[in-house]
Amino acid sequence: MNRLYKNLEDLLKQKIKLYENFTKLLENEWVCVSNYSYDSLQEIIAKKEDQVLQMQSLENSRSCLMKKIAEKLQVRPSSLTLKKLIQIKGNPYKNNLAQCRKKLLFQIKQINEWSERVRNLMDHSALSLKKSLAYIHSADEKAQSPYLANGRVMQGRAEGKMVSMDV
Repeated sequence: MNRLYKNLEDLLKQKIKLYENFTKLLENEWVCVSNYSYDSLQEIIAKKEDQVLQMQSLENSRSCLMKKIAEKLQVRPSSLTLKKLIQIKGNPYKNNLAQCRKKLLFQIKQINEWSERVRNLMDHSALSLKKSLAYIHSADEKAQSPYLANGRVMQGRAEGKMVSMDV
């Protein structure tokens, strides 16, 4: 049983390292988005995708390990969480697992905050782009229009014709 606890601790430490790297990638993503650096952003996105695959792999390993621990403890795997595992008496890795859990929860909070910041910045940038395109479109329409802002017809334009409804 101690071997399973030790494997779980090692696995959680690997997750902590991956989460640290992922947080750094999110910080770099923030810089790229705020500086409108598209090429650098593409590199970071590729690295993030690689990190996510690694995190999914570790999560699958953790899930299998938790099932094995649940079998040894004779509890339902679905009811065994890391928090409950830490509370079990006779667990010699209890303190180490608690520290890992605390660190992971903090990192998850950081990741969520950085993700939200990046998402908000991208939404804001996209809105600015939409407004700019709308302005350019309206400016182009005004330039093509034979009418001035006061409603009068421009002089010297052959294509600008005025239609009268009074017949």
